[in-house]
Amino acid sequence: MKPNSQPQFVCRWEPTELANAVLSAAGREVVSYWISALAFLDENQHPVLLALSGQSEPTFRELVQSVNPDFAPSVVLNELLRKGVVEQLDSGHVLLRRSTYVHDVPGVDISPGVRRRRRGSERGSDGRHRDET
Repeated sequence: MKPNSQPQFVCRWEPTELANAVLSAAGREVVSYWISALAFLDENQHPVLLALSGQSEPTFRELVQSVNPDFAPSVVLNELLRKGVVEQLDSGHVLLRRSTYVHDVPGVDISPGVRRRRRGSERGSDGRHRDET
């Protein structure tokens, strides 16, 4: 990825609630970038395998540095491995596990946090769903 080019993003995926709950802020940012930046998606807009070293592009280091140059790629990788979010392959690549991200709600152009708040507001104080008439 060229440093001067502006990254392009798609809103096809979002991290699962579990991934958001178990990851640090840095881990969440890296996963979110990986599933939305076109530079790290394949032609079908799925997250690509990332090389651990410079043998091919893109690399995990490039991903992390694209998110925040102050993040240490090895620290982020260790967290993602520990939490089971990624898998390190014998080929020297890192695979983002499919259980880490889900389809974004189609046709809805709002953040997951706003959707959760809106969904919660449809329930009464007793926790039951309110029907609007």
